Amino acid sequence: MKKVYAFLLIVIIIVITIWWRAPIFGTEWSKQTFYVGLLDAWYGGSTDDHAHALWIDDDSTEGVFKVKKIADEVGIQPCFAVIADRMTPEVADSLAAWQQQGAGIVLHGYRHEKWWDWTEEQIKEDFTLSYQRLQEQGFDTTRIIKMAAPPHGCNNRIIRRVIQQQGLQMISGATLVNPDRHVFQLGRIPITVDTDTAAMRRLLQKAYEQKGFVIFSTHSSIPPIFSEEKTRHILQMAKEMGFDFDFK
Repeated sequence: MKKVYAFLLIVIIIVITIWWRAPIFGTEWSKQTFYVGLLDAWYGGSTDDHAHALWIDDDSTEGVFKVKKIADEVGIQPCFAVIADRMTPEVADSLAAWQQQGAGIVLHGYRHEKWWDWTEEQIKEDFTLSYQRLQEQGFDTTRIIKMAAPPHGCNNRIIRRVIQQQGLQMISGATLVNPDRHVFQLGRIPITVDTDTAAMRRLLQKAYEQKGFVIFSTHSSIPPIFSEEKTRHILQMAKEMGFDFDFK
């Protein structure tokens, strides 16, 4: 029985440590959140001199035009996690033009296929095809942000190894704030129609005080969960708090 209590005590201490160091948003705990949060807690405090933020919208569908409108209104540059071979010509042309104007492009798979059971060679080929396709569509592949968001939040040892070999950071499925911009596995904070803006303000205040790195996540490709109003409100909130949205 003593061993059980000791084990539970250790778990409680770990959870509190992760919560304090991450911090984690709401109650969206997952295996990835726990794992990445533990790594971040071990990593320690921020080495940045102030808090940073990034906004990444996934999947590169027609919703990108709403994203660009919000970004222009708030006065920040958006980032787009693009599916290289699933963009319409209009979306691809627009994103390539916005990239020239300062918007960020993040890799999100060639065709958004699940990487869970893929070999190292298959994942590497997916990266190669993504770069080639983006170049064909007019993107400047030398300016793509050094991050990769594996499709469907896939995360295993092979995926991590390939992404590291590509010289990229990994956008994981963890729902948390990063200690700074330099950790390998990065978490994101979702903004949806159900987001509690008051809770978000508390989280952002804590992240700002810790000089953390917040990555906001939206899916304009899924209209039922995408809220223009809440997205605009939260991004404006973060900007007014003093988060630096310059990702260069």
